[in-house]
Amino acid sequence: MPEGPEIFLAARAVHAAVAQQPSHLTLHYDKLVSKQRSLRGVPITRVHARSKAMLTEFANGVVLYSHNQLYGEWVVHSLDEPLLAKQVRLVVRTARHQVVLYSATDFAWLRAGREHEHPYIAKLGPEVLDAQVSAAQIAQRLAQFPRRVIADALLDQHVLAGLGNYLRADILLVARVHPLRTIAALSAAELLRIAKACKTLTQRSVQRAGVVRPWAAYQASRRAGLGYEAARFYAFDREGAPCWGCGTPIVRTTQGGRGLFYCAVCQT
Repeated sequence: MPEGPEIFLAARAVHAAVAQQPSHLTLHYDKLVSKQRSLRGVPITRVHARSKAMLTEFANGVVLYSHNQLYGEWVVHSLDEPLLAKQVRLVVRTARHQVVLYSATDFAWLRAGREHEHPYIAKLGPEVLDAQVSAAQIAQRLAQFPRRVIADALLDQHVLAGLGNYLRADILLVARVHPLRTIAALSAAELLRIAKACKTLTQRSVQRAGVVRPWAAYQASRRAGLGYEAARFYAFDREGAPCWGCGTPIVRTTQGGRGLFYCAVCQT
């Protein structure tokens, strides 16, 4: 499932392609087609992300909530580019682009100013990518869930919004915290290290299109022959590969049905 940075980037790309421009909207999915007539000729004013959901705002006050789930994908195509061999949910055509949402199934029609009433949005914690949310606030938020295992808390959108499996693994390695410790067992300094890593790594992933490690380190790994996936993470999906810090093989375990990657030496 795409994580906060990927949805943030998708929303930014879609916004740049369609916002405040004459456009033609075609709705293909059963849950959407009821709005086809009322949205005819209505421009899109804003597209933005909330955690792993996207909100598409129209000039008449209608807002489309969409969640990509596992297989959904927003793609900005040129006008002459063929569409992907996937299920098309909606198409927005402008003078220069055709923006397509593929395969998603989680939708809702909302009213501007009342987006917070949607069940998913209502339960979201602080948005890690929000510039107004500080590391100190993230640390304070985590401290409100003392009984939670830190690895589980970082995946819970009610605790913090926008994190996912690759980010939690790399955040905890950078913070040098074992993923199975409870929040109550963490010191204030450890919580702050985790919080700072949350901010740094999510911002870096946005700035570098999914690369979580420092850019110079990533480039050095690529020059050494590693591919994009093998070079961009600290811990995620690197089972058996040497820790970038100490050389110990990265360990993989399972927590809550999800793969969990860590260094047994750096994260004692």
